[in-house]
Amino acid sequence: MIPTRPYVERKFEEYNALCFEGKLRPLPVRLSSARTFLGQVTCRREQSADGTWHYADFTLRISTKIDLPERVVEDVILHEMIHYWILSNGLHDTGPHGELFVRKMREINLRYDRNISVSHRLTKAEQAADREVRRHLICFCRLRTGQRGVMVAARSRLFELWDAIPAFPGIAEWRWFVSTDPFFNRFPRATKPRIYPVHTEELEAHLKDAKELMRDGNTIRVKAM
Repeated sequence: MIPTRPYVERKFEEYNALCFEGKLRPLPVRLSSARTFLGQVTCRREQSADGTWHYADFTLRISTKIDLPERVVEDVILHEMIHYWILSNGLHDTGPHGELFVRKMREINLRYDRNISVSHRLTKAEQAADREVRRHLICFCRLRTGQRGVMVAARSRLFELWDAIPAFPGIAEWRWFVSTDPFFNRFPRATKPRIYPVHTEELEAHLKDAKELMRDGNTIRVKAM
């Protein structure tokens, strides 16, 4: 499901009463198109007149980029509510997901049959649900073992990665392409060389409409056919 703001607000109210004794104050909900997080609580740290510090101006942000199962969306909301509970009450934890966070998370999971986690790794099905068309700079590689793989480069690091790939251990062959196939949405934007294995048949199917790139000094452009 793709969450809406009324849905998130309703779930916040429901889980506030169920898991936090209704003590969390309502906060603004913002929907985001970010791919870098599923949920996030943002706030501002400010100093009181007595010199102590506290957090204010809380906002709950939920990404609508990926179509997720409803239970996963609920767990994302609960995850962020735990952060909000800690910060808004001025509680001290041992880290971003420290002992206090983990204790509260386990309590809710056990009592209410939830599956909140410290971080959510997208399943292959969830990754495939991201169908947005965007531009990818792809290095197709063949290793000396015969295995094929890809690296999707961060645009800001393209020249660095172009130079680094020939020295990557085990590389036998490499070619660069540009593609808008949503298949490549699932790969992180690389800032350092890292090859992700892909079955040859699957990779070839998704590269068939890609355009090969070439480098001419400080210019990278589509290779003439």
